[in-house]
Amino acid sequence: MNPRTRRQSYRAITKTIVFRLDAPKAREVVLVIRLAKDDTLMARPLRKSIDGIWNLRTELARGRYVYRFLVDGTPTLDTSSMGSVTDAHGDQWSTREIGY
Repeated sequence: MNPRTRRQSYRAITKTIVFRLDAPKAREVVLVIRLAKDDTLMARPLRKSIDGIWNLRTELARGRYVYRFLVDGTPTLDTSSMGSVTDAHGDQWSTREIGY
């Protein structure tokens, strides 16, 4: 398989997603995604722009995700998400579906 075909097939199952959070006073913002297949957590730091908006551009497989931000260690929902769910421990998570 040539490298170009491999890249095209990878893009067919993944999509570039941007997460944003307006938190100008925060010192650190981390995206935490809970993976449904084995309930593990994946964490990725966001970068702060000059206007106080924190951003993360990442590749994710298409599907439905539950996630939240940790703003200086405090769990925070994404106000721009499509909704939220509560897990078995009573914790709330934002939801996002990455299109097909």
